[in-house]
Formats: sequence, structure tokens, C-alpha cells
Amino acid sequence: MTNSLIVLDADAEKSLQAQIREKIIQGILSGSIPAGHKMPSSRRMAEQLGVARNTVVLAYQQLVDDSFLITRERSGFYVSEAIQQQGVISHTAAVATGAEPDRAFWRSHCNPVSVSRRALQARPANWLQYPFPFVSNEYDPRLYPGAEWRECTRDIYTGREVAQWATQGANEDDRQLVEQICTRWLPRRGIYVEPGQILLTSGLEQACYLLGELLLARHRALAMVLPAGGETREIFQRTGAQLNALDQDGDGPRICDVLRNSDCWFLQPNAHNPTATTTSLERRRQLLQSAGERGAVIIENDCDHEFCYHGSPLPPLKSMSGGESVIYLYQFPKVIDPGMQLAFVVAPKPVIQRLRALRYTLRERVPAINQRLLAKFIASGHLDAASFRITRQLRERWTALGEALMFHLPKLHVRRASCGTACWLELPQGIDAEQLQKRTEQQGLLVESVRESNALRIGFAAIEADKIEAGVRVLAQLINGEVSDTEETLQTTSGRRLGAAELEQEFPGAVLLGTNTLGESYRIQLTVDGTMLGYSRNDVDVDETDTGRWWLQGDRWVRQWRHWSYGRKASFYVVADGHRIKWFNETGKLIDSAIIARE
Repeated sequence: MTNSLIVLDADAEKSLQAQIREKIIQGILSGSIPAGHKMPSSRRMAEQLGVARNTVVLAYQQLVDDSFLITRERSGFYVSEAIQQQGVISHTAAVATGAEPDRAFWRSHCNPVSVSRRALQARPANWLQYPFPFVSNEYDPRLYPGAEWRECTRDIYTGREVAQWATQGANEDDRQLVEQICTRWLPRRGIYVEPGQILLTSGLEQACYLLGELLLARHRALAMVLPAGGETREIFQRTGAQLNALDQDGDGPRICDVLRNSDCWFLQPNAHNPTATTTSLERRRQLLQSAGERGAVIIENDCDHEFCYHGSPLPPLKSMSGGESVIYLYQFPKVIDPGMQLAFVVAPKPVIQRLRALRYTLRERVPAINQRLLAKFIASGHLDAASFRITRQLRERWTALGEALMFHLPKLHVRRASCGTACWLELPQGIDAEQLQKRTEQQGLLVESVRESNALRIGFAAIEADKIEAGVRVLAQLINGEVSDTEETLQTTSGRRLGAAELEQEFPGAVLLGTNTLGESYRIQLTVDGTMLGYSRNDVDVDETDTGRWWLQGDRWVRQWRHWSYGRKASFYVVADGHRIKWFNETGKLIDSAIIARE
């Protein structure tokens, strides 16, 4: 019986000795190996498992040390009778008494519970093994700073460290971690506060729940942009708040009556989740001014600012003039803070005191060992080093994804913030996001659909840069196959097709003005000598430039950038329609359009 319970995996990360020990413990605790049972001899067990006898001896000895087994002189190893005395219920007893009650009984005693549909969208358990895992809120395991965490773990288990973090009060936050947040983390965001203005929470969700309980009630309204990432919407609803849907444009949330009629605003100015919209600096000033006039409280979620791929992220609302009415939230990114998902709130001391009292009633304080571990990680400089290294890797993937979307899906509207780890792809009419998600999964490509907006959220933190273009190509083939019957083509377009003579007259010295699929404005100058000068500006007003060459080949315009569009040569048929020109590829498919002007 004992032998059949133990199946060893030679490729597992755990040693064979550890596997044997764990399997035996599982058997004892489940009752499959009963109390008083005599274990096979170490020689016999080793022969049956195909391992060295010393491996079994060491496993048995550790089980004896842990009181799971006892030894009897000249008899062998036996399961300790004390295990049964500690109240371990055997498997056979559980089967005899564990008949399932009538479901109607429990249904009558349970209140209805609503869960968002997004929470129920389970991705495959082996999602990382898919060829193209464009999943959001997940990371490539190779990005995790595992060695640095192991070093800090060893440090905090020294006697002196244990005496500090193990004796903290039931509602006290680790002073070292709060000090690191005050002196090293917040100042880089332009926020300077005292330790009494910080509260640690078990993730962003707990912070939102505490704030909802404190600030909102059935007679108070919360304005937020929908759809909202995570479960923030459901959490605030459970606190009794009235939710007002807030519209946004390319510059962020609109200043409208929804804000004026709401007591509290939940904003994600850095990179809205899931739409990847960055609130412009001017719109941030307008929001703070409007909040001051209305007397509203702003809850600012500043997550995802640490991974910035263009210059520096815009300042948070909390650090700007008028930020006194802002409550600041931040959660350490999963790739840096694996498993813990620790967050913190920055607010005036009276607010923090009340939040601390609410947290005490929930008994959900962040475990002291996790707090000290993160404090050590920051103090050792590992957080800064990991952020720098991970940002460099993610910038490469961010660039690759943007390039692939512009190349393979040039007509669709994509939002890609300069921070964060995902972008937002709006689908054409006639394409259902959920159905498209199912078809992409069959092709080995995992994306997240957002039914409310008929859009896809495409993450790039879990996929290698050199696989991104191939995955986007698969996505483009599926999308183009759905819209091919209704889209504008060279044969159906309005306007006048330009021949060789007209191209020679129009293009030298021309300037093309437009917006690419990422929402970035661009300017392309076609010089007389065949040089092509490209310029684009992104969401945080950072410029990108590239050069290339252009020429005519019969009735087609040919261009080749040095870096953009992968530096590949491409030729197009050109149609003039008033002040606009449209270019189509060799198969007659519309690629892009722009305003044509002269210097």
C-alpha cells in the first residue's frame, strides 16, 4: 500500500529524498497510511522505487525527527500513534461521514453572490506553454529576480531579524518597510510624506475595499472609467457605492457632469487598465482643479509607472498642485513581488488611522515576514536593479509589439501606453471579441477579450520579443479574414488612382500627415533626392524619428525605412481623394491614408 502511494519524478526540482518524505506525509495525514502501520524496510523501499538506499534512510530519519515515524529496536519504522491522537481524520472515516447534503438546503441559507464575467474567464493552466501567450497581468518567469529574493530570505531568518519582525503588534506595519517607502520609493514620484501617512494592505483589492467602506455608502457616488481592470468595480459596489460611468478620450477622463455629480473619483492616470489610456499632463491639471472646486476626493491608482519605455512617466496627481485631496494607491508589480502582491495607501493621518482600524476588524494585515522581506529587498538595492533590468527587457517587447501591430494591422485602432505591460486593440464592426478569442486559442495564441467594448487586451510581458511578430501575424490573418468582404479595396475605393507621371509630379517634396494604428501622430517628408524623413510623437510627447528612401517603380510607390516596418521594402498603389491619399498593397488591400501637403 505504501509503495503505490509514492511516484517519483526524476525531472522535478525537488530532490528524490524530499519527494519520498512528502508522499509519505500525505499518506499519513490522509489516513491512507494508518497509525501504527509498519513501513517497508529502507532496503526494500529503495529497490521498489529505484533509488539509493541512503536516500530512503535519510527521508525516514527526517520523518522520525518530525514525529511522523517512530523506530522500534530491531523491528523497523512505524507510523506514530500520536498522529491519530492529534485528531487527524482518516480517509475511510471521511468517506463514511461525508455524504453531500441536499443542495437546496445550502441554497436557502446562502445569499446570491455576483462575480464579474472577466473573473470567470479562466486561461489554460499551461498558458505559458502556448506558442503565443499574449496574456495580460502575467510575466515571463525568467524575468523574476529569484536569486535576489533567496538572498533576502536567508537574511531575514537570522536570529536578530526574526526577533524584530516576529514580535510586531497585531495591527502594526513593518517600520523598515514603511521607511523604505517614504525615503526611497515615493520621492522618485515626487511624493514626500511621513510614516504615519502610509498603510500597507494585502493587494490593491483590499485597499479599495477599505476605502470604499470608509468613504462611500449608499448615498455617495463614485465616478470611474468602465470597463475597469481587476475587480475594483465589484469591490466598490459591495461597499454600497453608487457607480457613475465616466467617459474618456485620448487625453484621459473627460471633465463632465459625471464628475461634478460624484463625491469620489477613482482614476488611473498613468495607464488605465484595461484600455491603456494615459491621461495627459494638461488633463491632470484640469481634473485636480475640478476636484478642488467640487470638493471631491480622488483615489489615484498609480500602478505600472515603474516600467516606462519612453523618457520618464508623467507625475502622479498626488505630487501636483492641488494633490491634497488625492488618496494615492500603489501595488508592487507581480514580476518584482511574486506571490505577495503587497500594496500601500498614502493619505492624511486621520484617514490612515481610520483605515487601520477597519483593517484590524478584517484581521487581514500583511504577514510580518512578507513586510520585512520586501523591506530587505528594497534596502539592498535589488528593487532598483530588478526594475532597471526588467524595464530593458519589456521595452524590447513593447517596441516589437507596436511595430508588429503597425505592420500587420495598420488600419485598426490600438492604444499603447508608454508604461504598463499590455495594449488595447479595438476590433472592427462585425467581429465578436469573444468568438475571436476562441479562434485565436485554437491557433495557439492567447489574448483577453473585453466584451463590453468589443476589444482585445494584448499583453507582452510573458512572450519573448522574437515571437511577437509571428503571433500578431496569426491574429491579423484571423481578423482580416473576417472583414475582407466589407473593407475598402483598390477596386472599390473612391478617388483617383495616380499613375507614374502623376506620382513623379506629386511626391517629390511632399509631406504626409497622419495618425498610425498606435494613435501616434506622424509626419513623413519625401525629399526630391529620394530620402524619406519620418517623425512621430507618442502619448507622453516623446518623439521618434527614422530615415529611409523612396522611389517609383512603374505605377507604384516604393519605400524602405531603416528601422520602422522592420526595414522591409514595400510597394503601394496610390489613390488621391481630395487632400487625402490612400495607399494599397499589391493585392489591392487598403494599408493607410494620410493628408498630403507641401513644405
